Amino acid sequence: MWPAAGAAADGGRLLKEGWRPYAATAALLYLVGTPFALDREWKDVIGESPRNVAGRFVQLSAGRTRFDLLGPTPSQVVVFVHGFTSPAYVWGSLPKRLREQGYRTLVYDLFGRGFSDRPDVVYDRDLYDRQLVDLLGRLQIRGPVHLVGLSMGAIIATEFALRHETRVASLTLIDPAGFSVDMPGPAALLTVPWLGDYLTHAFGDAFLVSGNAKAVYDKSLVPALQRKFEYQLAYVGYKRAILSTAREMPLADFTGGYRKLAKRLLPVKVFWGKQDEITPVAGAKLARKILPKAKITLVEGAGHLSHYEKPYVVTPLLLDFLRWAPAPEQRSRVFAAAKCIVDAARPVE
Repeated sequence: MWPAAGAAADGGRLLKEGWRPYAATAALLYLVGTPFALDREWKDVIGESPRNVAGRFVQLSAGRTRFDLLGPTPSQVVVFVHGFTSPAYVWGSLPKRLREQGYRTLVYDLFGRGFSDRPDVVYDRDLYDRQLVDLLGRLQIRGPVHLVGLSMGAIIATEFALRHETRVASLTLIDPAGFSVDMPGPAALLTVPWLGDYLTHAFGDAFLVSGNAKAVYDKSLVPALQRKFEYQLAYVGYKRAILSTAREMPLADFTGGYRKLAKRLLPVKVFWGKQDEITPVAGAKLARKILPKAKITLVEGAGHLSHYEKPYVVTPLLLDFLRWAPAPEQRSRVFAAAKCIVDAARPVE
């Protein structure tokens, strides 16, 4: 009886222990397979027919770029550079409002976002600078342009201005990244080798979509923003581009670049949403110190997309700034017109 009981106990123990390798294997398969099961990327953006996409396409040195160049000619060109995750739709009505006042606007998707290509390269300042240089060249925009950069786009626009100062008439930064703002915990984990890759593929879609809720102060705008945002998740390479950008771009601290900007004569305007949860408005205090000559406006009742939430506040102030800092060719025309007025007012001797 005792041997039988002992054998039964041994059998039960073996039965329990026998499941352990299978449980460990199942857990490993779950961990490894989750990123592939949850990953939405399945379409190739290169195969997307331009006829199915609003805007136009141009082939650049690193890949195809989707863009819109609209407005009267000849006129001053305002170039809009969007931020980290959301493509050109994030500009809302701002480009249209500027075109109504006689400006020509260039809006484009950065590599890795929207309908632009997702090349398998390092997503750093050199890449984004080359994209803009190539784009302006292909579109034969040779004169100085007004740059408007949002969030990470503020870093890209500033870098372009530092590298190609004679090609920039003015610089507008909207809720800019890079003013010594600590990255949130989940975003900081993306920079960790291997772990960041796993987290991006396993949970990146949900994490990136949820960012829309923090982008605006008026939460009624979130559903529409999410609908516009989610389509790009289907195109292969989006999260790879996001991960590389998080690792290569100075999103938390670009103060060195901004300090260099302060030494230039370039006119600078800054808009900052007072309720910004992504690049908190505390960064505006540092901006005032680093860029003492910049015109800084805090936008009440607006989050990270202050221009999107409060276009009726941002647009007239931006237009005033652009008129105050016209491109050199228009500046010469303004001075010439003023001289004519002065000459006409002088008495004939």
